[in-house]
Amino acid sequence: MASGTFEKSSADWWIQQQQQQLGEWMESLFSGFRLGNLGSEDWALPEWFLQGFFWTVIMGLVAGLGWQLYQIFKPYVENYLRRRRPRSPSPQTLVEQSVAEWLERSRYAQQQGNYREACRSLYMASLHHLSDRHLIRQAESRTDGEYLSLILQIDPPQIHPQPYQLLIRTHERLCFSDAAISAETFERCWQAYQEIQRR
Repeated sequence: MASGTFEKSSADWWIQQQQQQLGEWMESLFSGFRLGNLGSEDWALPEWFLQGFFWTVIMGLVAGLGWQLYQIFKPYVENYLRRRRPRSPSPQTLVEQSVAEWLERSRYAQQQGNYREACRSLYMASLHHLSDRHLIRQAESRTDGEYLSLILQIDPPQIHPQPYQLLIRTHERLCFSDAAISAETFERCWQAYQEIQRR
């Protein structure tokens, strides 16, 4: 007798064993089942049915295990993705900033050469200024067009609409185009804001 190495078990052998055991179990389960006079005593389920049933059970178990793993790891994945996402100020914090804070942001952005952010901060400061004077309540859902139409409805002695129009039109350009904002544009916006503060 030659002594050699042999494999004691393998995945194929295990699957075949499980199929055979499932088939035998199904046979014993349905051994008392008769289809009238159609079958003989040796009636058995077809092999294709047993294999299909076996694989359906396996896929169900894998799907259930996958769902459980998803439920377990979902909070960790969401936390990881949340930390990787760049933080932008929430709309609530944008509205809560004071005029002085907006002006400080504008000055800082202007010093950095970021005229887009500098002009946007002046725009936000002007909206906050209107809200502080109880002329137009600041609302996150309002569009530039809505602000412009509300400004035009205010009596002329209370405000002068041209500076607001300049800031709003500049903000529209910031939002709806990729046009570069120059230092000159920022200077015009700054002068418009200075005029707003004088009134």
